[in-house]
Amino acid sequence: MLLPPDIVILAIGENVAELTTDQAKAEYAAAYLKLIETFRQAGKPTIFVRSCFWPNPTKDEIMRNAATVGGAVFVDIAKLGSDETNAARAERKIEHAGVAGHPGDKGMRAIADALFIAIQQQAGLTVKSE
Repeated sequence: MLLPPDIVILAIGENVAELTTDQAKAEYAAAYLKLIETFRQAGKPTIFVRSCFWPNPTKDEIMRNAATVGGAVFVDIAKLGSDETNAARAERKIEHAGVAGHPGDKGMRAIADALFIAIQQQAGLTVKSE
């Protein structure tokens, strides 16, 4: 028997097409909120919504609003994508520019750290800063 999750992390948005129309924005907002509500149907998990790694004010604002309405915790990591040292290309030579722009080891660690801090804060634990 599978137990319902205690924690759900939604880390989607980067591969969503640009939201260039009001209709596309409304559809994305509705779908995102429905996704949060779907996870709420199985138990009472704490849901964390992670912003896009590459700053996208439109998508991030929609996800932030859906998190608020859906009772989830929004974790803003947009600043991480603006730091060139978090990209894979900063760690090694990668021929494909798209792949090179993805988070490298440092970027993935920064994302994990941001989520872990949010989880600790939500649990009421004291978070030590480095």
